Amino acid sequence: MEFFDDAVNKAKEAIDVACKKTNEVVTVQKQKFDISALESKIAKDFQVLGEIYYNKLKNGGAEDEGAAELVASIDAKNEKIRKLKDEINNIRNKRVCPKCGAAIDKCSNYCNACGAKLVFDSDEDKKTEE
Repeated sequence: MEFFDDAVNKAKEAIDVACKKTNEVVTVQKQKFDISALESKIAKDFQVLGEIYYNKLKNGGAEDEGAAELVASIDAKNEKIRKLKDEINNIRNKRVCPKCGAAIDKCSNYCNACGAKLVFDSDEDKKTEE
């Protein structure tokens, strides 16, 4: 009977150690998740800060020529992105809702995203009614 009791005690000790390790792992993973969430929030804050600075520079607050060149470069890239998105929409037979910017079917009377009523223009592009 003593052998059985020793085996049970050893099993309990092993289970206690395993539980402690499991709790440690769970705690560490939660902390890593919290760190990741905070880092993501910091990245978003930096993005917002960058956008604020970009808008300041774009509106004539350029303090140096390098910053002004960077603003022009960003503007050119944004224009290329807009053109590429327009090409994708044309390939997919879509248009962009002028109110919310969502991609919608060329034949839609209403925007599926924001519900804006759309009307045909003379060149058959849709616009929101004003």
